[in-house]
Amino acid sequence: MPSVVNPFPITMELYETDKNILQEFIETEKTEGIFSEKYLILYNFADDLIYSKQIQPGLLKYLLPFYLKAAGQAVFYGNKIATDIYCEFNSALFFNKRNFIKAVGEKDYAYIMQYYITLAIKKMETEKKNQCITGWVSLFNTTAALSNNNIKLLFKSIFNGTLEVKYSFFKFLSVLLFKESDNLFAPDGAEPFWASSVWDFDSGCTNNFFWNNSIISFFDKEINRWQAEALFKDVNPLVYNALGKELTKLFRQEMKYSFDNGIFTERKKEYLEKISYISANQYWDK
Repeated sequence: MPSVVNPFPITMELYETDKNILQEFIETEKTEGIFSEKYLILYNFADDLIYSKQIQPGLLKYLLPFYLKAAGQAVFYGNKIATDIYCEFNSALFFNKRNFIKAVGEKDYAYIMQYYITLAIKKMETEKKNQCITGWVSLFNTTAALSNNNIKLLFKSIFNGTLEVKYSFFKFLSVLLFKESDNLFAPDGAEPFWASSVWDFDSGCTNNFFWNNSIISFFDKEINRWQAEALFKDVNPLVYNALGKELTKLFRQEMKYSFDNGIFTERKKEYLEKISYISANQYWDK
């Protein structure tokens, strides 16, 4: 848990946050308490965090546990207030990273990143039976975007993780392997690739999140035919349980076809091109 200090006067310059309401929140709310509408003040403060050049270190450190609590409520329970706070907080982490780290320090920032990685892995583990095969991907994309090292830690946790985690990730890879009409994991009426949620981020006031070149290069290097086939071998029992003998055999054949004919290469290339695209409105016509 990040280091916590006792309640104190707020000296930071604020534009979106009512200082009196935030002061009351600090003096009365406990992290072990019930999540309530009082947390809404954290949305306003997160908005200030996005643009502030002088973040009050003690104030931010004190509020971090509340933000992490909101993240958990958003990811696992879909709480609307928590989701708004969590997404706005993500924007602060992404767009004001330098000043954020300056305020909390490298150690606490690393703790936040590990917390997000843990959330992502737990979300993947619990979505084995979810028909939406990309339900956790926006969290994965966001976590990867927040720090260059996160993608390495995510992959380490996935490839050394449980069968359920590997299975969730393999189902995501199936989006890169197959066209929607050919993907046995895709639900009926799945959106076409260019409109898919595989590019989504958990962002706040802007959609202008992206992966930088370092993240792109690592993903491109690590996610290859060898890795996909090894992952398929690991999760084959779960694929068999889900699809049955004949469809699993067909899946293996179609996967080979995808690799041999460059379908996987082209779809992965498109995925990486678009997730690195810097635009407030990410719409494509193909």
